[in-house]
Amino acid sequence: MKINVMVMLLCLTALVVKAGSIMHEFPSNAVFSSLNAPKVPEFDAANKLALQAQAELTAGNKTMADSLINLSIKTYPTLEAMQYALQLGRLSDIVGANLIIQKIINRTHAFEGDGEVVYVRPYYNTIQKPLMMTKNRAVFQWLVAAQDYNYSFGDRAAYVNVLQATAMYKLEPFKAWSQNDPDVNVQRSLIGKLALYSADYQKAVSMFPLDNGNMRDYRLIEHIEIYQQANDYASALKSANEIGNKLIKAQQLYQVYAFWGETDKAMEHYGKVDNYIKEQNLNFYYLALVDLHKKNFASAKQNIENCLRLRDIGRIMRTVDKWMVYKAYGDAFAGLNEFDKAKDQYNIALLYYPAYQPAIDALAKLESGHEQIIAADKTPPEINITEPTPARGLKVITAGNNVMVKGLATDPSGIKEVTVNGLKVYSQTSGAFWGDVAMTGINKITVTATDMAGNKAQKTFEIEKQATPQVADKDIKPVVPVEEKEGKNYCLLIAAQNYTDSSIPSLENPIADAVKLKLVLKSQYNFTESNIIPLYNPKTADLKRQLLELNNTIQPEDNLVIFYAGHGIWVDKEKKGYWLMTDAQYKDRNTWLPNKDVLDLIAKLPSRHTLLITDACFSGSVFKTRGLKDAPPAIREMENRISRVAITSGNDTEVPDESVFMKYLVKALSENKEKYLTAQKMFINQILEAVMTESKTEPRYGTLELAGHVGGDFIFNKK
Repeated sequence: MKINVMVMLLCLTALVVKAGSIMHEFPSNAVFSSLNAPKVPEFDAANKLALQAQAELTAGNKTMADSLINLSIKTYPTLEAMQYALQLGRLSDIVGANLIIQKIINRTHAFEGDGEVVYVRPYYNTIQKPLMMTKNRAVFQWLVAAQDYNYSFGDRAAYVNVLQATAMYKLEPFKAWSQNDPDVNVQRSLIGKLALYSADYQKAVSMFPLDNGNMRDYRLIEHIEIYQQANDYASALKSANEIGNKLIKAQQLYQVYAFWGETDKAMEHYGKVDNYIKEQNLNFYYLALVDLHKKNFASAKQNIENCLRLRDIGRIMRTVDKWMVYKAYGDAFAGLNEFDKAKDQYNIALLYYPAYQPAIDALAKLESGHEQIIAADKTPPEINITEPTPARGLKVITAGNNVMVKGLATDPSGIKEVTVNGLKVYSQTSGAFWGDVAMTGINKITVTATDMAGNKAQKTFEIEKQATPQVADKDIKPVVPVEEKEGKNYCLLIAAQNYTDSSIPSLENPIADAVKLKLVLKSQYNFTESNIIPLYNPKTADLKRQLLELNNTIQPEDNLVIFYAGHGIWVDKEKKGYWLMTDAQYKDRNTWLPNKDVLDLIAKLPSRHTLLITDACFSGSVFKTRGLKDAPPAIREMENRISRVAITSGNDTEVPDESVFMKYLVKALSENKEKYLTAQKMFINQILEAVMTESKTEPRYGTLELAGHVGGDFIFNKK
């Protein structure tokens, strides 16, 4: 877990006002006011430029925004420039955010002399007025912000790197803060955090010495977290009982008891917790632990989802490490016998922190337990047909030449395969399946599901093909279709631009291209801001993690666009294509992301329609065999069928950084006048010929058979 230093202290202070106890150790505003310096024109100019850069980034003008922020930093380093880095972090561009932070630090070092020459508003204090600080203290402010951003948006390795730099930074004395130096207090807490992450629990505790001062309760809270990680129940309980503030004491006792499974005592103290605290990310996590100990797995799952929903920088006083949250999420799914979902959550935890032993142990236990279930399983799966919608004793009437059969097969041991009339159809490990069946007269449909233990189950129904649906005879009643939920539209924007290996040239336009697509989808189609997920400058683990996390969000009625811009590579000897994320090493093929791995992750997603758009070299290698079809079917027919289709900027060739493909993709979507526009029609009419005329690349449209394509197409629904 991590403390948000300033927010935590403010929240403690708020509780003190209620209960009459501690105050925080930061200098008063009067002390800060005495440090106010005359206006610095360069600071004001830089601040204005940084605000303009933020506005341009929000508007999607990434190139202009980068130009403005670079000019701002060159003029003067400001907190508003750090806010620009924060914006990048919220776009999942932690690489870009760290580059901006490093530029700010370098610019600060460039000031001449060592005196009070840098005009900075402290990152972690509520005071809004800038102060004159030494270069040494100003750099520390930027490092504190950097470790906060990396904790919120990066993985454990990225966070530990910047945490170490901040904790080990040599602070020089600051005469105005000779007593109760806030920077020293903040650094001490970060040194303790670093020791905790290194499992040096004794050193971690020593960073929070107990005295009778204002910060005693806060330091006891830190002790409790350390003792929890050290699995020292007695010391954690002792520390909780020593807290003076009654509200804080109740909260900490609740958390200690919840952590060690004493659920009745935990809930007794939970009843005494302040309502504001109950709405914090941390407390939903502990509620989930209580549920897990009680084997209330559905409730645990809901509490973990609330914990994840509330996890956001700057508005929560304490957060739970993401790998701990996803491990608990996996435990909830394991308890519900949803082994595939449990495995996904454990893998997400390990993508955040590859050496996290509880997740490693949980995966091993899951696999072992699953093998035992398979060995003991003697019961066949249960089959539920969701499309079409037959009821007992009824026939389904259709006028189409084909019908999609969709359903869910469930079994504790998992589903091995599903067939329809003896032909294997696409199925997911979760048990969801779908496939197309040709119609001729009266058709007997037999769905057979086989579980991992070899047990089989069958479900049979009839579908009658008629040119015009008619009212059937007395033993065939009309079928009333189930009212379908209205699906949401999601978009994942993946842009790999700044590569760490100098052998792989960085690109200029992927992020800007992604932003252009975002703006047109948000302004003209039914895509909301919250459902457009940016993933800029991702590492391979970031992309895998994001696709697994999407699997927790997307529902079967939803639609998904996945856009990738970045480097791609084709290995002719292997006949394999790869995407290159920003951590790829040109000479190490193990760091490349195979197209097949991407398709496997896409195949897990339950979305109704998925459109993959790739603007990368050799992107045509995502297709199995099929290319462009002769003619598009009716819109309604397409909407009814599960589709997995892709549009790529080229076949098995290189494509330029300044993308002609993106130019015509955005143009097609922006200038479209039709209410419903299929991906295939857009490709044929507005992309294919235009791109080939203006460049040497040949874009492609095709289906992703390996990801579960049945028929139909992705349909852009104009506002």
